[in-house]
Amino acid sequence: MSETHEETRVGVRSLNHVALGVSDLEASLRFYVEGLGMRKTLEKQTSDLTPALMRLPEGTTGTTVFVQGDSRVGQLELVKWDLPRTDDGRPKRPGDFGMGQLSFPVDAEHIGALHARLVRMGYEVYSDPTTTVVKNYGPVTLFLCEDPDGTQVELVALPSPEVVREFRARSNQEDRTR
Repeated sequence: MSETHEETRVGVRSLNHVALGVSDLEASLRFYVEGLGMRKTLEKQTSDLTPALMRLPEGTTGTTVFVQGDSRVGQLELVKWDLPRTDDGRPKRPGDFGMGQLSFPVDAEHIGALHARLVRMGYEVYSDPTTTVVKNYGPVTLFLCEDPDGTQVELVALPSPEVVREFRARSNQEDRTR
């Protein structure tokens, strides 16, 4: 049975938000707003429907704060739940099931200043900004750090679409001459 043209168009349009459970809402806001320069867009208590919709214990409550970057595409929902802890308290890491890392684009000319600010604020920063060439994509400059709960955060300066096209064209030309 084939799908109609209209059925093939049904799907998601973009990322709305990612929810991140936090242990200390104020500490997380300091990192994401003061440290990363995001802006707070909404603060609210979770609704009475939340426990049923999310399969949480009845009576669960939480405080939610949404933060967003300049692009206005996608938000990060920071949630402080009033729930007993049921895991080992360790944040997810790449290789674990579930979210292992948040990645945020940064303008190349600002990545050094952002790095310096996070170091000055006392956050766990893994290295200085490092530039690497991603195969079939081009040069990226990045560094990783941790938010107050230990969630790994990548800050990355990505090449422009024009630089990616030029890089791919050069790579394809080199492949043909080999």
